[in-house]
Amino acid sequence: GGFSTRRSSNEILTMLPYSTVAEAEHILDDFIRDFHQHMIPSIREKTCHADAGESMELIIIAGIAEGQADSNIDTVITLARSKQKEIGRLSCAAQGVSL
Repeated sequence: GGFSTRRSSNEILTMLPYSTVAEAEHILDDFIRDFHQHMIPSIREKTCHADAGESMELIIIAGIAEGQADSNIDTVITLARSKQKEIGRLSCAAQGVSL
C-alpha cells in the first residue's frame, strides 16, 4: 500500500513505503497502460473541444527514486525528478487531437 498527495498545482507525489523499486516500476507500468487505455480516451472525449485558435496539451511525467525512513523527502523527490520520463501526452487543437 501507499498514499498520494498533491505537492503543488501540477505535481502529485506518491509514496510506496513497502514496495521495492522493481515493484514501483511494475505499478508505474500498470498505471501507464491504464492511463493510455482509459484516461486519454475519456479526457479526449470530454475536453478536446477547442475553439478556433485554441489548444491544450497535457503531459504526464514520472520518476522513481528509493529512499529510507530517515531520508530527507526533498532529496528523494529531487532524485526522482532527475529520473523522470514522459509517460503520456494528450494534445487538443481546433483541428483535432494528437496522441
